[in-house]
Amino acid sequence: MKIAIIGSGVFGTFLAQELGAYAEISDDADIVIPAVPVSAYENVAEKYKGRHLVNVCSVQRVPNETCLRWSDRVTGIHPMFGPQSPVTNRSCIVTHTCAESKPVIDLFAKIGCEIVTHHNGKPITGADHDAMMRKTHLPVLMFGELAALIVEQAADVPDNCLPTSFKRLKALAEQMKDMSPGTVESIRSNL
Repeated sequence: MKIAIIGSGVFGTFLAQELGAYAEISDDADIVIPAVPVSAYENVAEKYKGRHLVNVCSVQRVPNETCLRWSDRVTGIHPMFGPQSPVTNRSCIVTHTCAESKPVIDLFAKIGCEIVTHHNGKPITGADHDAMMRKTHLPVLMFGELAALIVEQAADVPDNCLPTSFKRLKALAEQMKDMSPGTVESIRSNL
């Protein structure tokens, strides 16, 4: 299987490393994974029109719709992890499929992802996904940004003088570094 990963930022580089063990990374691949901010999806989808476009964005409805304007071969799958996430307990939410989606979904399963396609017995749509992320991903981002400010103000306090609760807050602030500016932009677009 050959895939093209568009975007060489934090997440695109990470995906290339993870998926590259099971797929050939090639610019001329028919399967194109835009690892770009939501604002870049229109340009990428247009450039690779007609190819199998795989939306891995942190929001799903708008990028799925954008990709579908340029190709009828679209898979929407949100990897719910990043470079600083543990290798265990990974999951991907599938929000759109086409006749060619199975090998792509299987590729994510090979890197240890639980594939989530339904909620309450119904297939998850891009809109359903985004509603769930507004309740989970977006608040964590906002709280994480606040945590980073709080941790920064206590930078002069030695680790052995930090209460356990503050150490947990510090760990959250560290995990926020996992989110590239493009990921943050995409999550914020889901307000």
